[in-house]
Amino acid sequence: MWKKKLNQKEEQFVRSNFFRAFSFLFLVLLSFQSLGEYFFRFTPNLLAAQKYNLELRLTTASEILQIEQTAAPENSAIQYLLHANLYFKAFVSEESSEYAAYLEVRDRAISHFELLPDSTPYKKFLLSEVYFSSATLKAKRNEFYGAARDVNKAYSLIESNYTLFPDFLPNNKARGILQVYLSTVPDNYVWVIRMLGIRGDLRGGLGLLKELSTHRSDTSFLGSVAKEAHYLYAFSLLHVANQRITAWSEMLKATMDYRTNLTSCFFRSNMALKLNKNESAIHVLEHRPKAMEYEKFYFLEYLIGVAKLNKHDSSAIRHMATFNAHYNGTNYIKSNLQKMCWYYVIQGDMAKANEYKEAIAIKGVAIHEEDKQAQNFARKAVPNRDLLSARLYYDGGYFDLALEAISNIEPKNLATLDLKAEYCYRKGRILEKQGKTDPSLKLYEACTLFAINCEEYYGAYASLFLGDHYLKVNDFASAKKFYERALAFHKNKEYAESIEMRAKAGLKKCAP
Repeated sequence: MWKKKLNQKEEQFVRSNFFRAFSFLFLVLLSFQSLGEYFFRFTPNLLAAQKYNLELRLTTASEILQIEQTAAPENSAIQYLLHANLYFKAFVSEESSEYAAYLEVRDRAISHFELLPDSTPYKKFLLSEVYFSSATLKAKRNEFYGAARDVNKAYSLIESNYTLFPDFLPNNKARGILQVYLSTVPDNYVWVIRMLGIRGDLRGGLGLLKELSTHRSDTSFLGSVAKEAHYLYAFSLLHVANQRITAWSEMLKATMDYRTNLTSCFFRSNMALKLNKNESAIHVLEHRPKAMEYEKFYFLEYLIGVAKLNKHDSSAIRHMATFNAHYNGTNYIKSNLQKMCWYYVIQGDMAKANEYKEAIAIKGVAIHEEDKQAQNFARKAVPNRDLLSARLYYDGGYFDLALEAISNIEPKNLATLDLKAEYCYRKGRILEKQGKTDPSLKLYEACTLFAINCEEYYGAYASLFLGDHYLKVNDFASAKKFYERALAFHKNKEYAESIEMRAKAGLKKCAP
């Protein structure tokens, strides 16, 4: 076929345009290739979203993340925060619809993270975070087999990541909390731990969390991870290590922003209640952030209801009724109904008290210790009013009022051994808090004898307090005796797992 011969100018034009076309095609191909290259990078907008997530300003965080995802779909940091966003929402609400939404985001995040290069320390860290978060939600829903599998995956991933990247500080969060809680696994779950081949280390785990928590002021992605670790460190000091003073000191430092951070408000008020700091709990909860942008956290209504009940404040019932009416989860429903029953016992309205007591049996579930205790309570008679009053005042830290309430009781007039055990336990607790150690120890030991056949926790807890006392004074033989006695109340079904956890932790400290 005849072809026109190009002159010099025409040939130069063709070559120039061919080069442009080739360059354009190369750039297009390069851009398509980059779409498959996943990475982890925090931008200023993502740092803001991370902060909003932790403060439970979840809608605001979600809006930022949707925009960022459109701009950079390959950035795994966005999936990390989207997962955290839905995790917090499901954790706070406990609604089935939120859990279903979380599962979809969880699976998307896992798929995304698995495409990260093996050379980045973020890959296994992110996957471990997802599996650990998934385990906590499954545990809240009584899916313990699934939770155990996810814990195993989280543990394997984070330990592998530590082996590959030992200086990567975010590893400390999952490694720390897993080592802490696996160190005191109840006997009925030991077979799971052995099967999975994982182990715990209380001291080592606390050390990891403490080290990471010192970076909470960091302005990068690490800062919020360190803040979460600080929450967990303080909580572990109280619930596992039983270091009450240090736990509260650390929690105060971790939650200085409780007026603007709903998560900090939750952790500080929850611990305040555990430590008999009732006025602190009420103050924190009454000054919590309540703007529309914050997530509806009805559990905090339950907490302030409990705190005001401890104080015998008549407004307590309003908060408990709000929780009862608006909370759509399953946990703490039985416990809240029990507290409503108690409120009416204190008020002397036995008809209302029995109405709420009967409701305990048919509403909610019994997964958490508080709900299990409430369910057991529903099968028994309503409590002695003076003993209940003393208990509530004690729980709130109003020890003089508690002693006044229990002094209205003549112990010889108590009709059953269970009531005598409760009397000794409660008076022993009050006197111990007032610094009257010797009479409190005698009452605790009497309690352990009265409670031999008791189905409630008085004897077991009295034994724990005796064990703790003798451990402090280095009488390891006596401490061991009472920790072992705490494990011997086989009829007790209340707080059984936490009792076993504390007793086993105490026995380890008694070992030579």
